Amino acid sequence: NTSNSSSALTKLTDDGSITVKLEPSPNPIKPNEQTQLKVSFFKPNTEEIQPHIDYDMIISETSTNKTIFQASNLTGQPGIPVHTAESIVTIPFTFPAKGEYTIKIPVYGILFNPIVPESVTFATHVE
Repeated sequence: NTSNSSSALTKLTDDGSITVKLEPSPNPIKPNEQTQLKVSFFKPNTEEIQPHIDYDMIISETSTNKTIFQASNLTGQPGIPVHTAESIVTIPFTFPAKGEYTIKIPVYGILFNPIVPESVTFATHVE
């Protein structure tokens, strides 16, 4: 198994509208070092990009369920979904400590059409 394939995590949203791929770099993730979290949005079960996605990214500590990062906060409009036209985004984040984290990526819209929010959740281990 190459390090490349094991570092990418791919999941379908809970209602099956979008396939979300998460690629942390570097991997394994280390605390106090900036990690680039690359997120790609694909048409369901394909590698074909689904353009124009409204989304957010919420990182929380698994044990406490405490949110430590939310992408929409970076825009100055917390809770307002972030829009991506090309549907491949890279979000820098520095994990504060070793342990287990949860990365949740809710999707709020596809091609400028709001949808009932669907999400994927990735369990992430920081060494």
